[in-house]
Amino acid sequence: MTAAEENLLGALIIEPKATLRTIEGLVSADDFTDARHGAVFSGLIAAVAKNMPIDVVAVDSHFHEWGASSLNPADVWLWTDAQRMVPHRAFQYAQVVRAESVRRQLRDVISQTAERVKNGEPALDVASSAVSALTSLVDGASSGTLQTKTLGEVLSGVDTYDWVIPGLLERQDRLVVTGGEGAGKTMWMRQLAILSASGIHPVTFGRIEPVEVLVVDAENTERQWRRATRWIAQNAAREGARDPADVVHLTAGKRIDITKGSHLAEIHRLIDHHKPDVLFIGPLYKLVSKAINSDDDAAPLIVALDSLRERNVALVMEAHAGHSIGSSGYRDLRPRGSSALLGWPEFGLGLRQVPDMDGVVDVVRWRGDRDQRDWPNQMYRGQDWPWEAWQQ
Repeated sequence: MTAAEENLLGALIIEPKATLRTIEGLVSADDFTDARHGAVFSGLIAAVAKNMPIDVVAVDSHFHEWGASSLNPADVWLWTDAQRMVPHRAFQYAQVVRAESVRRQLRDVISQTAERVKNGEPALDVASSAVSALTSLVDGASSGTLQTKTLGEVLSGVDTYDWVIPGLLERQDRLVVTGGEGAGKTMWMRQLAILSASGIHPVTFGRIEPVEVLVVDAENTERQWRRATRWIAQNAAREGARDPADVVHLTAGKRIDITKGSHLAEIHRLIDHHKPDVLFIGPLYKLVSKAINSDDDAAPLIVALDSLRERNVALVMEAHAGHSIGSSGYRDLRPRGSSALLGWPEFGLGLRQVPDMDGVVDVVRWRGDRDQRDWPNQMYRGQDWPWEAWQQ
C-alpha cells in the first residue's frame, strides 16, 4: 500500500464529508494497489453517503462486511497518523493515487500488447484492444456518484430558501457581475462582501445575520484594497453588527490557475479553514493561464468553480464584458470569451452607465434569472455607500 493511499483513507476517516466533496470522481476502488484497501475505500464512501458515524473504531468493525477482514485493524491508526497525514490535502492524495494507478495500468497494457505482438496475433486485433484499454484507462472507472430518487422523494423535500443574503443569494447560487472598464463593478463586489460580512444588507441596508466572507482577488493588490475600502469598512463597522475588518478574509494580488490541482486545492483549503457562506472570486480571466475563447477553454474553469460551489457556498464572480455593440446600440455586457459562461450561472448582471446621468448605472440582466431575486434595476453612486439602489 502506498503512502498516498494510506493518507487518502485517513482523510476520509478524519474528515469524511469534506474529503468526499474534494475527491468525488477523482479516484475509485480499482485505483488501489490492494483490492482490500479499495474495498475499504468503497465502504467509506457508502458510509458517508448514508450519514453513518465514521471513526477509527467504527471503520475496523466494518472490515468483514466490506470484504477486508484479513486486514489488521491496527492499520487504521496508521492511516490516521496526524504526524504525516493532513486531511485538507485529500485532493493531492487522490491525484497521486490516480496517477500511480494509471502508471501501473499503462505498464500492463504495454506489456500485454507487446506479448500479443510477439505471439503473432493479428495486428489490427492487438491495436484495437490496446486502443480500447487505453480509452478505458483515460476515462477511469465509474465514480458511482450518480444516484436516483423517485419524484415522490424529491417532492417531499423542503422548498424554503437557504439564504446567505436575504432576497439576493442563497447557498450554491452563482452570480457573475460584468461591466465596462470603470463602470464600478469591482466596487460593487466589495460592497456586497463588506456590508454582508458586517450584518448590513448590501442593497436595502437593513440589518441581516452577518455573513462569513472569503475573497480571492486575483487582480487587485492589497494596497488597492486598502485605498478603496477603508472608508466602507469604517462605515460598516459603525453601522453594522460587527467590524468587517476582523471577519472578511482576503487573499489579493496573486494570479492563479484553478484548473491546476495544486492551486484549486489551496482554495479548497481556505474554504475548509474559514468556512465562508459566500466566496467572492475573480475576475474570471485571471483564474486561468490562457484566454477563455472556446467552450474547451471554459470547461476546466467551470468544473473547478463548481467544485468550490459544492462546498455549500454561494459564488460571486467578476468578469470583463466584451467590446461588441449589441442591436440596441449599447455595449454587450455578456462575459468576454466562451459562450459557455452565459448559461452557467444562476444570475448574470452587468453595470451600464446611463447616458447623460453621471454616476447612475442600469443593472442589466445579460441572462435570465433562474429564480426570483431582489437585485436593483438601477443604482447611483452614494455618499454613505459606493452604490445605492435607485429603484427596486
